[in-house]
Amino acid sequence: MFGMSSTDFWENDPQLYWAYRTFYLKKKEYDAEDTKYNAWLNGNTQSVGTQLAIARTFGKNQQAEYPQYNEMFTQEKTDEGNKKLTVEEKNLLIQQEFNRWARLK
Repeated sequence: MFGMSSTDFWENDPQLYWAYRTFYLKKKEYDAEDTKYNAWLNGNTQSVGTQLAIARTFGKNQQAEYPQYNEMFTQEKTDEGNKKLTVEEKNLLIQQEFNRWARLK
């Protein structure tokens, strides 16, 4: 189950099953988040390209410029509302999520 061998499942520590399960579900979450980000990135790129094509076609005496990479692809991610987390706080949250399986008994 969840990438475990039958030997690990039947003969090792039962907590190992929960570790495999937790990391499997976390990987699925990360894959879904990555897919959503790639879809956003693709849509954002096409939107900017379409806006520039329309501006260059119908604009009067204006030459539209393609935006810089940093301006175009930044997506602000905040946790807990509008509060930006520091690196230490993010690492602590990740560690707490990964260690949640150890409290299941």
